[in-house]
Amino acid sequence: MGKQEDALALAGALLSEIELQQLEPVAVVLKASRLARLVGHDDLSTFTRFERGGYPPNTSWARFAKLAGREGTEAGKYYTVPLSRVESLATGADSAIQALAGGRQFGGDYSAIASREHDNKINGHSSNLATFRAISTQVVAVIYDMVADIYHELLFSNLQASLFSETQNLVDGTLAESSGSSLAKIESVSARLRDGDEESISQALTTCRRLIDSAADFLFTAREEAYNIGDGATLAVGKPQVLNRLQAFTHSANASKSRRDRLRVTLRELYSRCSAGTHDSVNAQEARFVFLQTYIVLGEVLTLKSANSIPDAVELRENGTDDQSADTVE
Repeated sequence: MGKQEDALALAGALLSEIELQQLEPVAVVLKASRLARLVGHDDLSTFTRFERGGYPPNTSWARFAKLAGREGTEAGKYYTVPLSRVESLATGADSAIQALAGGRQFGGDYSAIASREHDNKINGHSSNLATFRAISTQVVAVIYDMVADIYHELLFSNLQASLFSETQNLVDGTLAESSGSSLAKIESVSARLRDGDEESISQALTTCRRLIDSAADFLFTAREEAYNIGDGATLAVGKPQVLNRLQAFTHSANASKSRRDRLRVTLRELYSRCSAGTHDSVNAQEARFVFLQTYIVLGEVLTLKSANSIPDAVELRENGTDDQSADTVE
């Protein structure tokens, strides 16, 4: 597994262990420290460092101490000892309470005073025990919230990476034969786009347009006969009608009307932005998004081909009608 996968697995395991109360608070801090190191989470790293080693003399850490419920009875005072020491103090207070619980046999003239002092000691230890346990519980709760956020961020990021990787593999694999020259430039164009120079932008947009052209050639071969899209409407599907051929393909692939409309509009806008006359008005940031969106929409169109097992040369629908309204032609 990669670093991100390790972090996702660790975050998921830590959440489960906290929910099932399978770890002591100090163990939770140590495991969270490893997660913070894997993902580079500054707040979690700082918080766990203070909980492991204690809070320093300055007050730059006050925000974290408040999160952990370490505020004392006096304003500006905090319990700054490490969490391991807090746990030790809690254990000591609990032991003292247990020892005092069976010692209430008093006699003589001062029995009332002795009994009162005995009760005061128990109350004092009980108060300390409650404070120390509250700190430990709050530390675990703060870590749980941070780890939950990290887990969901990693999960979403992993899903995005997986979806884009699948789309990239689909586009590259399916178009490699028909548009190898364009695909060979993608990696270098992606790298050059980071520079933001005009030549790189122009080359990236030209590559996007060629990819769309190649997809149309691969999915729907150009022909002289018009394509019947239903309700008496036809599409010209010659070599120049790239977008019409892609529209005809999505229709033949039995995509829903709403999906065809969305793909048609998206491809039309992308194709327009990739035209030579618009290169000057596209900056590096927009070019990156145009490049990415081209990949995504072509991946979706190619998925229609895979899902329906449509042959490379889509058969013409010269006869019959479609019960859906006709799409806008190119």
